[in-house]
Amino acid sequence: MAQYDAFAEQYNEMVETGRSEAAYRYVLEQLRPLGLEGMQGCDIGCGQGELAVRLERLGAAMTGVDLSGRLLDYARRKSGGTAWVQDDAMTLASLPDGAYDFSVSCVMLVDVPDHRSVFAAASRILKPGGTFVWIITHPCFQSPFSAPEGDGSRRIREYTPQFWISSGTGTIRSTVGAYHRPLADYVNSFLEAGFTLLRVDEPARPDAAVDRLPLYFGAIGRKPL
Repeated sequence: MAQYDAFAEQYNEMVETGRSEAAYRYVLEQLRPLGLEGMQGCDIGCGQGELAVRLERLGAAMTGVDLSGRLLDYARRKSGGTAWVQDDAMTLASLPDGAYDFSVSCVMLVDVPDHRSVFAAASRILKPGGTFVWIITHPCFQSPFSAPEGDGSRRIREYTPQFWISSGTGTIRSTVGAYHRPLADYVNSFLEAGFTLLRVDEPARPDAAVDRLPLYFGAIGRKPL
């Protein structure tokens, strides 16, 4: 938690520059058709709270969960209507079973050592029939072991390593690192948590003309009745 607190300001600035906009847009597009007015929602790994606040504006009663107290401080400045909770995404121990109509995880699974536990916790807190939307940087094309080529393609050097730390210094990822896992690992773990997979998507950058490969991988699933 301390390492994320140390870079809370950088995380907040990154959101303010719009770098996460495509991921937010994807989650919102999946959830709008549900009609969120009056629904109970949970943003798992909410960070500075930007996505939770947008969902609140669509009528949902939101709970935002993050392990970083400093990031939650930024979130509280955005909205007093959302319930901001400091908790571990791998357990969500402070949240009750079967309390939420939907939950989301937006580019957070790369930050946890056990993504299977996140899927299990997300299932536990959902009502039967509840919806879970998650999105990550695409593990096939946006891994630390890939590099852009001049023609918009990417060279993939390795695919299966499970953890990496950026070789840079003074950046968020050089300090906290990130977990890279094969795509099949994410999808199979999602199914093993009991979700019914409804659809998958591969959102591209807003300026897709300069990159012919997707930036993200997203999925939406439902907890069985």
